[in-house]
Amino acid sequence: MKFAVCDDEKIFRDEIIEELYCFFGKLDIDCITFSDRSELVEAYQGEECFDAIFLDIEMAKLDGLATAAELRKMGITCPIIFLTSHTEFAMEGYEVYAFRFLAKPMNKDKLTLAMMDLKEALCVKKHLLIKADGEEIPIPVDDIIYIEAMNNSISIVLEKENYMVRKKLGEIEKELFELADTFIKIHRGYIVNLSKVKKIHGNQVVLCSDVCLPISRSLVNVFKTKLFDYIKNQAR
Repeated sequence: MKFAVCDDEKIFRDEIIEELYCFFGKLDIDCITFSDRSELVEAYQGEECFDAIFLDIEMAKLDGLATAAELRKMGITCPIIFLTSHTEFAMEGYEVYAFRFLAKPMNKDKLTLAMMDLKEALCVKKHLLIKADGEEIPIPVDDIIYIEAMNNSISIVLEKENYMVRKKLGEIEKELFELADTFIKIHRGYIVNLSKVKKIHGNQVVLCSDVCLPISRSLVNVFKTKLFDYIKNQAR
């Protein structure tokens, strides 16, 4: 995830970033800071994209509410958390769909509550930490298409890349099930991500990458039931 923090006082920018890193973890987020309105607007005009914006209302060169209104007109829909020492601005903030207001000086408990709500709103991606080529690599769980057993290793297949890991399928199965409920074993050699399924064709499943994988006869009914439950839940 990528956050924008726009405040003309460095002390407040640094404070917000420190709390964001502590709450979400440095591996999962990227924080970009801006000291005035023009920098933030230019970033969006340059096709930058943020999952949320922390925006000071009162800055020497910036009316935060006007900037938020401009961003909304540009089609920006991400949550905006206003930072302010004047809570009377709260009513005006709802005209630009403010997500939260945080008073200055910062109350850490209220900031934590705001980040908890933000995390829920953004459905933060979970990561599977693997060791490959001597490095520790965090892989977004939602990006995994399927996993294939290969002797004493496994191949973790994403849309644009694969990772070979010396681990058994049963070991990675336990790790995945703790992180998400969208994975299911369809064969002694395969685990698939239900969110990547295009269709079932006989005893095969076709994934979004147009890869066809076999489904064991003993697992086909369990797989179909879980897939249909997943589809129903997504439609709510």
